[in-house]
Amino acid sequence: MRTLLLTDAFLPHMGGSRVYYYNLYKSLVSQYSDQVMVLTKKVPGWREFDRAESAGPLRIFRRGRPLPTLKYWQLPKITAPLLDTLRILRRERIEVTHAGDLYPQGVISVLLKRWLGVPFVAYCHGEQITQTEPYRFQPILRNWVYRHADAVVANSDFTRNHLVRIGIAPERIHMLTPGVDCDRFSPHPRNPELVRQLGIEGKRVVLTVSRLVPRKGHRAVLQAMARLTGGLHDCVYLIAGEGPEEESLRRMAAELGIQENVIFLGRVSSERLPDIFNLCDVFVMPNYEAAGGDIEGFGMVFLEANAAGKPVIGGRSGGSVDAVVDGETGVLVDGTNIDELAGALERLLQDGNLRARLGSAGLARAREHFSWAARAQHLREINRRILCPSATRTVENPASV
Repeated sequence: MRTLLLTDAFLPHMGGSRVYYYNLYKSLVSQYSDQVMVLTKKVPGWREFDRAESAGPLRIFRRGRPLPTLKYWQLPKITAPLLDTLRILRRERIEVTHAGDLYPQGVISVLLKRWLGVPFVAYCHGEQITQTEPYRFQPILRNWVYRHADAVVANSDFTRNHLVRIGIAPERIHMLTPGVDCDRFSPHPRNPELVRQLGIEGKRVVLTVSRLVPRKGHRAVLQAMARLTGGLHDCVYLIAGEGPEEESLRRMAAELGIQENVIFLGRVSSERLPDIFNLCDVFVMPNYEAAGGDIEGFGMVFLEANAAGKPVIGGRSGGSVDAVVDGETGVLVDGTNIDELAGALERLLQDGNLRARLGSAGLARAREHFSWAARAQHLREINRRILCPSATRTVENPASV
């Protein structure tokens, strides 16, 4: 099968959904003789990434820059990507399109289906619904795209429930949670060179890996760290990632008097990330729903930390309740309740047996239930059923395998 993925951004652009697409389609082409074309936008570092990744059955085409917002005055900008899509569709003999974003990718997919009969799959990561709700016209466009899709892929139960709420038939929704590469993310000793560079020898380490935006909960972690009753003399908080909150987070750490215990790592390369996870004793990201409906659709980092054998603390919000099994692979808290977060953090830092139990259960769950190969198989079956409606083979839900 020949598939065209339309997405506003792709790796090396930061973001969980972009990592999700990359792993899903790389696994697809590695298992089958299918071909996948990706039509996306130029982002920093794209030339080097494409030279290394765009070969053989996975090919990447870049045009223009990602849209900063989904506003009505952006509508005329559909012309260029529509023409690009038509050219690739004809030249590469595309059989099915996958819309990774609502606009313009979802709109283009609807137009191609209506004009040329090309079927399409639409993705939903949760925020496509929550972030469009406050607006007058965006929900109309959103619902139009999802209702015309031959299949809609949801990344969590949270997302699936929202899709049903807006009127998408349950039988057209397929749940494909993110997976994790357990060969890449696995338990191993701390990298001694990193330990030396960061000056964390003998320290208990708390870690967050994410973009520095409000909903990830960095501010709550800083406040919780300042409340630890045991003191911070042997504790350090590593913050990996970039984003608009960095300066305010640095100021907050200074105001709380814990700046000596907080290390900003900046953007961490994909190659270095497994070593970063293995530095920590506890992974924490107390996500919550921020202004404008900004919410965590799933939280792949929880799986990556679990795959490294680490216990996790997440927010009881959005799709994180699918990523973290409360009391089994980690702890879920109200990301806006500093006392609850501080209590969970202190309990895990002080109880090595509890950390080991949660980390071991998280590792077992990641290995057993979250392979990318199973998700790619499910995605291929969705394609097959769209292209061959008479097929009767049962689609197995990868979230349960």
